[in-house]
Amino acid sequence: MIRSAAATVRMLVAVAAIAFASASASARAAAPEPPIAPPPPPPPMGEPSVVPALATSPAQLLAAADAAVDTGNLDAAAALYDQIARDHPTSPEASEARRALKIIMVRRGVGPIAPLPAAGPPGTTGIVVRREPYSLRTSERLRLTAWEKLDFGTTAFLYGMSVGFSFALSESPNNASVAPVALGALVYTAGAVAYLGTGEPDRGDLPLVLGITSFAPTTALLLYNIGKDRPDGRTAALVTALTGLASVPVAVIAARNLDLDPGDAQLVRDAGFWGLALGTTGMLAFGGRTVQSPYGFASYQQPSDRKLFTSSLLGLYGALGLGAIAAANSEVSLERVRVTTWGGYGGAVLGLLFGASAADTDKGLWTGVTIGALAGLVITFASTSGLDGIPPDDVALRAPRRRDRAAPTLLSVTDAEGHTHPTFGLAGTLF
Repeated sequence: MIRSAAATVRMLVAVAAIAFASASASARAAAPEPPIAPPPPPPPMGEPSVVPALATSPAQLLAAADAAVDTGNLDAAAALYDQIARDHPTSPEASEARRALKIIMVRRGVGPIAPLPAAGPPGTTGIVVRREPYSLRTSERLRLTAWEKLDFGTTAFLYGMSVGFSFALSESPNNASVAPVALGALVYTAGAVAYLGTGEPDRGDLPLVLGITSFAPTTALLLYNIGKDRPDGRTAALVTALTGLASVPVAVIAARNLDLDPGDAQLVRDAGFWGLALGTTGMLAFGGRTVQSPYGFASYQQPSDRKLFTSSLLGLYGALGLGAIAAANSEVSLERVRVTTWGGYGGAVLGLLFGASAADTDKGLWTGVTIGALAGLVITFASTSGLDGIPPDDVALRAPRRRDRAAPTLLSVTDAEGHTHPTFGLAGTLF
């Protein structure tokens, strides 16, 4: 009875297991299986997979930005320029990008953007690089420098003194005073400052104004002394002073209506100056004659005043003509002309010293001045051709620091037994 009950229980358990297995199988069969996506077909043979190239270098980003500008997409161009300026702040392309961003912002009416903080190389903190604008028509710098303004004001001061001195000479000896000299210097200096502030002159206007206001009274003085057999000093001084005053408005009007190349204007003006100076010193050096004294010694007699003034006038206008021809057929910069003039000054001083020490006569002195000035002009002009034209774009904040030729370091040394051990030594470059 017990065995039959146990057999009955085992049979029921087996039937329940079979039924649960059948139900699980039917449930799995009824549940839908998730779809399986087939793998993508491999690319055909001979056709490599295309991976889009991303512009990462500053040059590539700048080229992409310029292309966006060409297509009229300023938004994309501005984003690329901004990326260059922020990700590559010390690269040459960053300066181009910042300038392009300013142009785009001004064109949109937003105004100039604030400068982007750029982390420069070590040692460049607090340094700002500013580019200088140049004219593509004249290859000359456009902005007036502080030194050019100072030179203009100083020259005006000296011209005012000379005009006032001429007025003082024209007065009678009983009424002579230095008041006209001081008044002329003050008036000319105030006029120069006012002209720089309100006249908006460019770099070609200043040498034109100085040339007219200096050569006009000089011409009047020379012509008067050449035309008169016995020129009166007071009349000559008065003519010179009045011509100097009348030349000022003429110079200002000419500067307002003429657009001259700064280098050409400076070249013509300095050529006239040196023609006048060398025509005078050359005549004093070579235009006289040696006179034998009855007592057995020789002396140098200088040329007559008319001969001297004629040489000065011919030198002035002959050099002005040569300067105009040279300016029309060359591209000489204002900086080169000014440096050449300073070379002539230096040569004249050296020639004066050598001439005075070599010969204790006026002829030797004026000969040294003439030859020294000519040598200084020629040598300086020939050695300063690098000042012409627009300089190359330089965006480096500073020159790379040269490494020390020898510096202490830790070296690995192998002894005679083949063992390697560290030791201190020196390392560097020989050159």
